[in-house]
Amino acid sequence: MAYVAALANINGNFPALIKALERIEELREEGYDVEKYYILGNIIGIFPYPKEVVGSLRSLMRNNSVKIIRGEYDQIIAMSDPHAEGSDYIDRLSIPEYVKKTLKYTWDKLGHEGREFIRDLPIYLVDKLGKNGIFGVYGSPLNPFEGKILPEQPTPYYEALMRPVKEYEILLVSSPKYPVNAMTRYGRVICPGSVGFPPGREHKATFALIDTGTLHAKFIEVDYDKRLIEERIKKENLPAELIKVLYHGRV
Repeated sequence: MAYVAALANINGNFPALIKALERIEELREEGYDVEKYYILGNIIGIFPYPKEVVGSLRSLMRNNSVKIIRGEYDQIIAMSDPHAEGSDYIDRLSIPEYVKKTLKYTWDKLGHEGREFIRDLPIYLVDKLGKNGIFGVYGSPLNPFEGKILPEQPTPYYEALMRPVKEYEILLVSSPKYPVNAMTRYGRVICPGSVGFPPGREHKATFALIDTGTLHAKFIEVDYDKRLIEERIKKENLPAELIKVLYHGRV
């Protein structure tokens, strides 16, 4: 059977991404035919490995079939003037101060080439798995960056989300950060969880394997060493709030 690996919310967390990719390679060795990757936004964000994450995804794109879209933090980087010499525009955004400082750090670390990579990413993912249509977005179909989808909701909630894209068999979303696998009369809504942004305590890097024939999804969890990220945050003199998010999922 063939599968697609769906990953989301990397958020500049390189150690978590590497563990997820290593697990996918192990699954291949175990007999899972993972034929392509979907990366559903927020490849960069609040953790301090933006350049490493972009480099890893570029390498993946050279060797595999990969589709990547922008998330809300990617969009903040993409909206900068390509000719700007600094990231002062971030100061004018209505986001927490610790996020502003981290995104300015990310803007600088990516450099011109990395920022161009982000700008080149599409907002929506549209693909076919056999005869089945796939639509992917970070937030929601009608609000791609600020749309917030909740986990563990009744079926009518997910049917309302799916209705604008009901010509597709699967709607892939990223914003809940928690795994979602909801079947509606229009199709299936899947969130693969979060690779790098802890939605709560005891977070493991989480991604989904989607069977290209049945469209069923299974969620895979992988441990990663949070101490590496904590040490990097301290070394780069980034806000202490990031460490709270790392271990608790919130400030």
